[in-house]
Amino acid sequence: MENRRAIATLITVQLVSAINWYSLSSVFSLIAADLRQNVSGLGLVTATFVLGVAAFQLPAGLYAAKYGPKQALTLGMLLISISSILLGLADQVIFLTILRFVEGAGEAFIFGPGVILIMRYFKKGSEGLGIGLFGGAFDLGGIVGISGWAVLGGVVGWRISVVAGGVIALGACALLVLFVPKDPIVGALSIRASELKGIILNRWLLIVSAGLIVSQVGFGVNSYFMVYYLEESLRTGVAVAGAIGGSTLVVSVLISPFVGRALDRSPSPKKTYILLCLAAAGGVAIAAVSSVYAALLSGLIIGVTTSGAYVFGIGIGRAIGGARREYAALGISWINSIALLGGVVMPLVFSGIAAGFGYPLAWALAGIILVGVTIPLFALRSEAGT
Repeated sequence: MENRRAIATLITVQLVSAINWYSLSSVFSLIAADLRQNVSGLGLVTATFVLGVAAFQLPAGLYAAKYGPKQALTLGMLLISISSILLGLADQVIFLTILRFVEGAGEAFIFGPGVILIMRYFKKGSEGLGIGLFGGAFDLGGIVGISGWAVLGGVVGWRISVVAGGVIALGACALLVLFVPKDPIVGALSIRASELKGIILNRWLLIVSAGLIVSQVGFGVNSYFMVYYLEESLRTGVAVAGAIGGSTLVVSVLISPFVGRALDRSPSPKKTYILLCLAAAGGVAIAAVSSVYAALLSGLIIGVTTSGAYVFGIGIGRAIGGARREYAALGISWINSIALLGGVVMPLVFSGIAAGFGYPLAWALAGIILVGVTIPLFALRSEAGT
């Protein structure tokens, strides 16, 4: 590693962004009671948030290419902070929806530019470890956002808990400005349409994104709905629901560095990638059994497999992107945006099925859909990512 202070700051930024990503979902039962909503309202707010993340992936990548990844991260953290603070003042679902879209736009500026920055400080051949640590930081923030904010919301109310997330994000933004070195080249890049087309229409990148859709949807459905499902359907207490929901992220945090090293050393990333995606689909389907123990097992499997699939997907995509170095963040943002667009649809589908036909069918169908999404990965070149 080089510049460990910068690495620590980037990990902190990713952790705080994850807290704000999940904190609203963890207190939705309180929001639902306050604003008279049900699981469909959670689906709408969640889908709009993910839409904001997905829609601004390409603009975020272009901004990072033009002005540098540090500038992109700073802008993203400011948007997250301001929107989170305003969310605590919202008194109607429409305002929640609009502000979550803005917050999602801010989140779009975090991952791609952040990955490029953190890889700068790892030696050649160890970049996978950097990706794994950065992904693990997000999962650790998710633990705090889901489990911690569920408890915090119950103690101080959902409004204060959401505002607190925004204040913490403002502090992380200050650390970013102080401790991460300036981008070496700012404002000198000319955006070439031919190169953008080459990234957007790259066949192999499009195929790789299918596995990222599996990771995003599997992890997202579990994270967004599991706590609410346990509380409202299986009638568990807030603490138990938060602990089970957080267990997915606990195992994901623990496994992420090992997955990163596995990517650096893997002789066949494609096969591992496919197996992880299929296992993730099975993990989602297990939750169809209406049991607290099935929910826990589902979460543990999803935590391991989606973390692994995401690291392998980003690593393979980075290896076959073939763009100028300045476009690295854009390539990662592009395949990430495709994955997130899949995540926009699934919360609406899942919540609609759960509201109309029950959670068992919703979990089962989600797992079946993810198996179908995995199939294109078999067309990847055998040497992809090696």
